[in-house]
Amino acid sequence: MAETPVKNKNTAKRDRFADLFLLFIFGSLLGVVIEGIFCLLTYGHWETHVVSVWGHFCIIYGIGCVGFYIGGKKLAKKRLLTRFLIFALSASAIELLCGLLLEKGLGMYAWDYNGQFLNFRGLISLKMGCAWGVLGLVFSLAIPSIDRGFDRLHPHYKTAVLIIAVSVIAFDLLFTGVCIGRWSARHNGRPADSRFEAMLDSRYDDEFMQNRFCEWHFISDQP
Repeated sequence: MAETPVKNKNTAKRDRFADLFLLFIFGSLLGVVIEGIFCLLTYGHWETHVVSVWGHFCIIYGIGCVGFYIGGKKLAKKRLLTRFLIFALSASAIELLCGLLLEKGLGMYAWDYNGQFLNFRGLISLKMGCAWGVLGLVFSLAIPSIDRGFDRLHPHYKTAVLIIAVSVIAFDLLFTGVCIGRWSARHNGRPADSRFEAMLDSRYDDEFMQNRFCEWHFISDQP
């Protein structure tokens, strides 16, 4: 009898993790589609903004969906303005951190807000901060519908999808990190010193990587 509550608690944690990971996958896919449509309507051409060498998903959007969901739950009793400010500031902080990691770690930029009003080093801006705040509010209002969707999913299906998705995405992101690291090393003039790196240079060359990560560019290439 004493083991039952522990089992139920562990099951609840596992189910919650499965729900959040499924939301992460959904957000990663949906974000790419929405941004692609935005580029099509705004610039007249489709752009696939992904951060992986395989698959059409962007983990930044997935992380954002999970963050907005958790934040929306915790801030449900706060005023709309308070929620807006928290979403805007926290998302901007994460965006700044990611931008600085790319800049300092690989010498690259993946986006550039230098032309926008009140931007900081082109990594964050007032416009994008407000956009994150609005998106957070909209997402938090959809939480009841999201929870109902979670409740309709059979636990066995969720577990199966979770195991497969975690394995595939983890390997994809790990390999993507290796390809990006080799891309940066190649740009800095370091030749391949193994068959594996030579394979990367052949199959995932500069042209492939630039087309795949269409907005990424090396800081040293800027005029």
